[in-house]
Amino acid sequence: MRKFLVIPAVLFLFACSEQSTGHKSLADSLHMADTVVKPITKARVVIPGKSIGPILLMADADSLATSLGKPDSTNGAMGASVMLWHVKYHKKNYETVVYAHRNMGAPDEKINHIKAIWVNSPYYKTADYGGAGSELKDIKKQFKLTMHTIPGYTVKQLALYSDYGAGISFEADSTGKCHAVLVYERGDSSVTYLNINSHQ
Repeated sequence: MRKFLVIPAVLFLFACSEQSTGHKSLADSLHMADTVVKPITKARVVIPGKSIGPILLMADADSLATSLGKPDSTNGAMGASVMLWHVKYHKKNYETVVYAHRNMGAPDEKINHIKAIWVNSPYYKTADYGGAGSELKDIKKQFKLTMHTIPGYTVKQLALYSDYGAGISFEADSTGKCHAVLVYERGDSSVTYLNINSHQ
């Protein structure tokens, strides 16, 4: 399997039957029958350019063993490292991947800075319910996405849709279904071109 990363407070959302701008959020489209949309909890929220759940960008990746447990696999060289955790959600298997880097020779060399976070579990969502399992057409209402090809795949099979300014990318297939989310520092397009693993 090749996983390619062409590598706040929780917001309360209210489903309204009409908005002055005429724009419906992703949360609205998913919860048309609800009067009040449940907020995404801190443990689940994807914050572009900042975090996915408890994993924070620029935090020390070595500390994740305390919150996530020991990684199921690791790989690293030249100060860079990739850590992978297998996780279950609704009895299905998913993965969380963290890419980190040490500033070799710098005063903070001991800190393994988290540079990118990739998840394919639908457990994690943005405040507007965007994430794995969501429709790309709805996600496009929330972000200014640019499509990029993924080596080894045709655009019909899988492509990456990125909003570099926000610090978030989504992997989606030709049906418009989102399969994974990648979060990185705002404006840092470089990490989306790093091939760190493989998809199933």
